[in-house]
Order: sequence, then C-alpha cells, then structure tokens
Amino acid sequence: MNKSNLLDELRLEIGLVREQVQTLSSFYIGIIKKFGNFMNDNSSVSIYETKETFFHLKACSGPSYLNTTIPFGESVLSLVAIRGRLVFQVENEMQKLYLPFYKEHHLLGLIVFHLPTKSYQVTEEDFIFIREVGRFIEVQHETFYPSTY
Repeated sequence: MNKSNLLDELRLEIGLVREQVQTLSSFYIGIIKKFGNFMNDNSSVSIYETKETFFHLKACSGPSYLNTTIPFGESVLSLVAIRGRLVFQVENEMQKLYLPFYKEHHLLGLIVFHLPTKSYQVTEEDFIFIREVGRFIEVQHETFYPSTY
C-alpha cells in the first residue's frame, strides 16, 4: 500500500474513534490502537497527558521508549511544550516525532512517535497528517470537557 493510501485509511479509522467511545481515556486509547494496527515492530506511538507538574503516559502501542511519568523540565517533552509545535528528530536510526495539543492556550498533552528508519521514512506528508490528528484531538477534547466561557 502506498503512503497516501495508508494515511487516508488511517485518517478514516481515527476519524471514527470518537463515535465508538464515551470517555477521553478511551478516546486516547482508541487513537493509539488505530495507529498500532498499521505499525511495524519497534515502532511506537504514545499519548502523554499533562498533569500539574509532569507528563503522564495515557496510552501506548509498541515499545515504550520514554518513562511513564516525566517531570516537567526533564525531557524533550518539555522542549516540545515550550516550542508549541511539531518537533522531528532522528537519532540512532530512530525517527522521533512529538506533537503538542492544546485547549486554547493550555497544553493538554503530546502525541509521540518512534519510527525506525529501516521500516518507514517520515516525509512532509506525515507531518501534515500528524498535525491533522493533533487538531482532531483538540476539537474532540472539547466534546468531553466543554469550555464554560
């Protein structure tokens, strides 16, 4: 399957998650499972939720490359939160993508990908897609916790 078709199928699958769940936690887990269905060995996708003083792993598919709890200021997650945008790194034949998602200006969490260069090549098309997923999470978060202002 070519990349465009793969991303289109994944886009459709992720788009259906909200209709299948009742809680924010199950929404996060559903998104991660959809990604997991398309990933190869050693690939990983995780959602970290922002707590008062740390990031907490909420859902993961594949090996967990980061700790379950990460205090603010102690990892790349804090750097991504400060930058407020998609960050892409390549280290030791592993491609790493980090995308923060927000409710207005409040950081809700981050979606984190670890993808071996041997099994998948990240391109601009992936960046666009991952940003779409981040925006989908932001919009759907509002359906679980509507703003009161």
